[in-house]
Amino acid sequence: MNFRNTFILTTLGAVLALAACGNSDTPENAADQPAALPQQAEPASTPAPGGATEPGSSAALPTTPLDRDALFGLVSDTIMDTAPCPFLSDTTAVATADTDYELVRREVSNEQCRWSRNEGFSVIVSVDPAATGTPLKDRAYNLDTPPVVKDQPGPGDAAAILYDTAWETERPYAMGFEQGDKLVTVFVTGLETDAARLTATAEEVAAKLPMAPTIDRQRREIKPALEFCDIWSDETIGSLMGATPDDGLSSSAYGKAGCKWRGGYGASEKAMTLARYQQGDTSLDRMLEIGGKALSDLGDRSVILTRGPSDGYAGDTSIWVDVGDHQFNLTLSGTVPDHAAVAEKLMRNLFSRI
Repeated sequence: MNFRNTFILTTLGAVLALAACGNSDTPENAADQPAALPQQAEPASTPAPGGATEPGSSAALPTTPLDRDALFGLVSDTIMDTAPCPFLSDTTAVATADTDYELVRREVSNEQCRWSRNEGFSVIVSVDPAATGTPLKDRAYNLDTPPVVKDQPGPGDAAAILYDTAWETERPYAMGFEQGDKLVTVFVTGLETDAARLTATAEEVAAKLPMAPTIDRQRREIKPALEFCDIWSDETIGSLMGATPDDGLSSSAYGKAGCKWRGGYGASEKAMTLARYQQGDTSLDRMLEIGGKALSDLGDRSVILTRGPSDGYAGDTSIWVDVGDHQFNLTLSGTVPDHAAVAEKLMRNLFSRI
């Protein structure tokens, strides 16, 4: 059973909308083997004098081969797990909550260990200095509802279980106790628990804490088989987009299989996204109907659509490439010189490297 979590998270997102475009906001990995790609040769670019690259479509691009399977999402990501929590086993931690969800060990240290399904469904065990840690009575589940604190016989000293009453019934969600100069708190969010589960977890922590080894803080990491932001460097994209040092161009992950480059501010803002979707995410027939043009020798089928400047908007260009069961999209927007030429150069460079 799930404990209704009354924390309200507000997400603010910016979405680039193309007319009648079906791209989903979050690119997703696909699992099927793509069809063979036609190999597209690209003329070698000549570096500008002094090793610098010229802005626009004439800038040099890398020729380093890319892992085809990784690009198409056929290689599993590498999961880098943490060491065990020094004062609580995974089995007991997961049993703290009455749930069928998979709770994964996400973070460990001598001060805190966290198991969770996501940010809203978690079991967190923290160890703070008793003299300076937040008192149990101040650790409310809902900020507007002070907890009901019920003293317990143990473990340790000043043991108590906290109950939330926001829904007109007492729901246990945390337990704390003092041991020596430490204040230990077991806190469950978004999930059901009960006094017996909380007590069992607290007792194991009390038994293991005095002998807990000292460890460095560690977080579980997932390393993608291919970092889309590594396909082209920020410097390369900045050169192609005509970015200046003052634009502060940078890149970040875009969905599950993509990257976004962005720089500049206001009227001088420029941006580019590259992402992999499921084939058919955007209808290429529809893109042709609204003014797109077919490109040759690029995947199984490809379309480019450019919108010019209008009412203060600097315009944009998008290219969609269907390959097997996948669809790749590259979109350039803002004050980028010659959107279409830059976008096509980048997309052809991408497919020439696999």
